[in-house]
Amino acid sequence: MKLFGAPLHTAGSTRYTVDLQHLQTVCALNYGRLRRLLPDLAAQEGYRFFWEQPGAHPAELDIEVLERSVYTDTLLLRQTTTRLPWCPRLDMEVRIYHDVELAEVLRFQTARRIAARNRYPNPAMQARDEKTQVNEFLAECLEHCLREGYADWQLPVGLTGAASSAM
Repeated sequence: MKLFGAPLHTAGSTRYTVDLQHLQTVCALNYGRLRRLLPDLAAQEGYRFFWEQPGAHPAELDIEVLERSVYTDTLLLRQTTTRLPWCPRLDMEVRIYHDVELAEVLRFQTARRIAARNRYPNPAMQARDEKTQVNEFLAECLEHCLREGYADWQLPVGLTGAASSAM
């Protein structure tokens, strides 16, 4: 089976090859999604997004700026709503590389280091392509916020996406 040109499994082979082109594409698209969701990132310390769900309270995603440097920002994404079946709790650290316009997941849930390639099986039961999978999951979360979310701050004029002001 092939995804974007890299063989995941070949007959008689158990070695996984990282598809760097695909991983970089996902990270580049995530950078663009974050730039649309987080206008004025240089001046803001945090953002909060909401979306409707079954029950009395909307779901909530908080994005906090943990660290800033000349070429990078590090963000903490937390979703604390416990009633979402697709993600009971989300705790993710993301680094944004402004010079190369990439956004990469550094930490996901309890995994402090996410290797691009893992032996399988392994004690942590991480997939062979865990790094790609967590970055694809970040893409799904950001797309969900763009499509379904609304924010507790006003988006600048001309910014597209479904996010709108909650207040």
